[in-house]
Amino acid sequence: MKITETFRSIQGESRYSGWPCFFIRTTGCPLRCRWCDTTYSFYGGEERTVDSLVGEAVSSGTSLVEITGGEPFVQPELPELCQKLLDLGKTVLIETSGGFPVPSGLNRECRLIVDLKPPGSGMEAWMKAENFAELGTEDEIKAVLTGREDFDWSVQKLEEWGIWGRVPVTFSPVFGECDPRELARWVLDSGLPVRVQIQLHKILFDPQLRGV
Repeated sequence: MKITETFRSIQGESRYSGWPCFFIRTTGCPLRCRWCDTTYSFYGGEERTVDSLVGEAVSSGTSLVEITGGEPFVQPELPELCQKLLDLGKTVLIETSGGFPVPSGLNRECRLIVDLKPPGSGMEAWMKAENFAELGTEDEIKAVLTGREDFDWSVQKLEEWGIWGRVPVTFSPVFGECDPRELARWVLDSGLPVRVQIQLHKILFDPQLRGV
């Protein structure tokens, strides 16, 4: 597998926010979100075997493992890596861009964190209903918002796809661009079952650092 970095840190997003987690960051992503904070993962990386990654995850001492990117769904070895981690009793999270359907052969005991890309990302054309069709209550959808237009678009799209009440939803503000207090007010006023989340790791650590 082509890997940009591995590291142990505090999970900063999703329902697992706040828990120690071992991260495996894959290399390469076809999307180019305007506000992406991991552009360094687009290129380069190091070839790693699945077994070496599994061994490092075990050595990290954490029960929670997240495979992120980049875009994990374009890595052919992803199902094998996930299965080996699950066989060892790990809770496996996969954060994906929302631009691809669930890969064939992926054990659905993995919990998917699927991004919904609103217009502010510049990648909304990649969002298709079929990419979200297999999601369930153990998965979640995360929309990162630049402002009110993104909020309204996301609400409408999730309604159109029948997501509300079926898949947990988190809305997050683009760091340093969208006021989280405004986002909280929009959610309260909407009455929708949305979790508001700020990127915890960017509060705990320097937001410019890699490997956190």
